[in-house]
Amino acid sequence: MLKTLGGDSRDRHSQSNKQQGMNSPITKILILLLALGSCTQPHKAIEIGKRNFKTPIVVQTPVKDTLNLFKTDFLNVVWLEFYGKHKFTDSLQFVEHRERDTTYRNDLILEYSMPLKDDTLTTDGFQVFVDYRTTIYKREKYPSQGNCYFPAYVVNETSRTKVFIGKDGHVLGVQEAVDTSHLDAWRPIESRGFDFCGNGYFGLKVHPGEFVMFLVPKYEGDERQPMRIRLKIGESICFSHSYQGTFNSKQFNTKKDTWAYDRLKEDEASVIQWMFYGATPKGYDDEK
Repeated sequence: MLKTLGGDSRDRHSQSNKQQGMNSPITKILILLLALGSCTQPHKAIEIGKRNFKTPIVVQTPVKDTLNLFKTDFLNVVWLEFYGKHKFTDSLQFVEHRERDTTYRNDLILEYSMPLKDDTLTTDGFQVFVDYRTTIYKREKYPSQGNCYFPAYVVNETSRTKVFIGKDGHVLGVQEAVDTSHLDAWRPIESRGFDFCGNGYFGLKVHPGEFVMFLVPKYEGDERQPMRIRLKIGESICFSHSYQGTFNSKQFNTKKDTWAYDRLKEDEASVIQWMFYGATPKGYDDEK
């Protein structure tokens, strides 16, 4: 019994000493540092993981309307549809009215002009991902011309905020395809749409772990060849990875009396840069 009481006394004395040690300033600082370390390390790991983009599954409400691929027998004039900015996610709900959240409004730069006052924002470092296997229906005024699209993404996997540039709710870009009739060269099958105004450009800050979504037309046709998207983002030209897509082989050709044909006749070199973002249409290079 005495040993037990003596043991309890020593234990209480030892606990008292430990308690005093725990209350010392140096011990408190060490505990604080350990606590901070345990919080920041997992946080850093999560942030790094978020920068690894994975193509999201796009969820859309089923539609009863007829789905029509775009159909044309000459080079098409298009505006690729801008569909907002999002954080990296496994799934994405598609809505036609393009929801705008607070983050989007805070990061939007209206009437964008080069250069930005904040020269830390650049357009380099983006990646372009394509999900050609997914078909998105978008209600159109003239559905007979087509209402089927596939989603594509401008992605920021870097550790710095970038600036994306678009115009009037559109992304500046065209689809290209491999022309097997001529040296397997990449040729545009689309051109920039009709535009009579130099205003309407906007900038959008895209933070690490965020992406811009846009819609691209799906075509029917006699060709199934490698295709890719060429984008102009400020002074940067970006390319997507290639994908096996369907199109009409006549889409390589500009049609007489169309917007693209008439502009090319006026100033070929300038129009190639402006309407095709540097891509050379079939029949307009040095090997005519």
